[in-house]
Amino acid sequence: MRLKPELKGALFALLGVLLVLAGLWLFIGIRFHFWTYRAYDRYVWLAANLPVARSLWHGEIKAGDDVEELIKIWRPHMITRCDRWVELRWFPGGPSQDTISFIGICVVAKDGKLASATSYADDGVLVQVFFSTLTSDETSELRTSLKAHANQWRAESQRQPQQIDPTNASHSMNSETNGKSSTVASPR
Repeated sequence: MRLKPELKGALFALLGVLLVLAGLWLFIGIRFHFWTYRAYDRYVWLAANLPVARSLWHGEIKAGDDVEELIKIWRPHMITRCDRWVELRWFPGGPSQDTISFIGICVVAKDGKLASATSYADDGVLVQVFFSTLTSDETSELRTSLKAHANQWRAESQRQPQQIDPTNASHSMNSETNGKSSTVASPR
């Protein structure tokens, strides 16, 4: 049984349209690293709420860039400095005193140069590693350093409870303690 030429042409046109759509989906997935509409929706939402996210997605912020320049330009919501590490965090809506954000952007610098950047989410949608130059030994060193910093902060806050004014969103989560470690939350 042979197909009528009109039907054959329609099938080829449909196949062509499907190939173009599949190619477009593949291009977007490879270029922007999201494969579903849900991931795209999260990207749009995150880029609208955290402008730094868009710059990371489009490769405008790269490994090796100066951390102090990034801090000056993008004003992170939280900066944690410990030893030779600096961790920067941005949260949708900024820092909050009464909630914990499970969605955000985290950038880590080693010796003043950016070494890792990720977006994270509690639901696993659009957990993205933008870049990472950290070896497993460096990652272990970072975790150890941050854990020591958190233990030091916890011990100090138990000795001297902070008086937090709920009307003042700009406060130091931890003052400079030993010249090596500090955590600061800053207003947007």
